[in-house]
Amino acid sequence: MENQNKKTKQLDIKKLVGMATFSALAYAVTFVFRIPVQFLTFDAKDAILTIAAFIYGPLSAIIMSFIPAFIEFISIGSNTGFWGMFMNFVSSATFSFTASVIYKYKRSFNGAIIGLYAAVIVTTLVMIPMNLLVTPIFMDAPRAVVIDFLPTLILPFNLAKSLMNAAITMLIYKPVSLAMKRAHLIPGKVDVKFNKQSVIMLIVGAVTLTAAITIFIILKTK
Repeated sequence: MENQNKKTKQLDIKKLVGMATFSALAYAVTFVFRIPVQFLTFDAKDAILTIAAFIYGPLSAIIMSFIPAFIEFISIGSNTGFWGMFMNFVSSATFSFTASVIYKYKRSFNGAIIGLYAAVIVTTLVMIPMNLLVTPIFMDAPRAVVIDFLPTLILPFNLAKSLMNAAITMLIYKPVSLAMKRAHLIPGKVDVKFNKQSVIMLIVGAVTLTAAITIFIILKTK
């Protein structure tokens, strides 16, 4: 019994360390990989958070989504303000939670694909009312202006952002999880086989990435 409790505590510590590491990495990624589109900016932190949520579960998605948003809010030179933090949190939490909750109950190749595409749809839809409610406050602009931007910029941007994060998750999830298993940071068998499912995941990820990039190019050339 004592050994079991000791193992449980060790797993809990590893989980907390892992969540903190992924949260810090998600924040760091916001400075490394950014795509500005008018007053909106894409970063890849949702992919990092979703990979972590696949490993640690849906509840961790909510917790980890808050951490980089809050750090950005309190950091020196941040111009996002409270409402920027709130929007970042909602977007990240919606995407990573949706994908991971489906993957939790359908822990398979199909579950990962379904979860990620469901996250794309849900996040894109959720951000419509969020932008209508919060963006006028955040941007200090009339709601009518935001409504005009909705079909031509905000909606396609959120779709492209979600597709890009889904694609990145598909492309790097397996290497990341294998590395963590090898380091004994998470339990599981180290399976390095490049099977049919791996090929399909790469193809789907590449197609999704192409779709996201295409939308971003169209938006940036307007």
